[in-house]
Amino acid sequence: MSEPDPIRDLIATMFHDLDVAKSRGGYTLVDPHSGTPLARLKPIPQSDRFELFYWSNMRGRWRTFGDFGPLRLTLERANEVFRNEPIFHSLVSR
Repeated sequence: MSEPDPIRDLIATMFHDLDVAKSRGGYTLVDPHSGTPLARLKPIPQSDRFELFYWSNMRGRWRTFGDFGPLRLTLERANEVFRNEPIFHSLVSR
């Protein structure tokens, strides 16, 4: 059995309709139907904030969301941005 991960559990509660996978110091939000990674959250140390990333097909890597560099978002705000910004849902096959 794996060790408890309270941050993963918190993210899974907030993003209840997605799968959450921990990898390389962050957490990937995955569409449970297609298996497509949709976003990535990286905890900011010594805070309750997260950096939010989207997948860039052009660059072939995760890119920070925000026009002016990394944003320090609460989990609630990251959820709002994720739900309302089309860039996080463009990879899902419909």
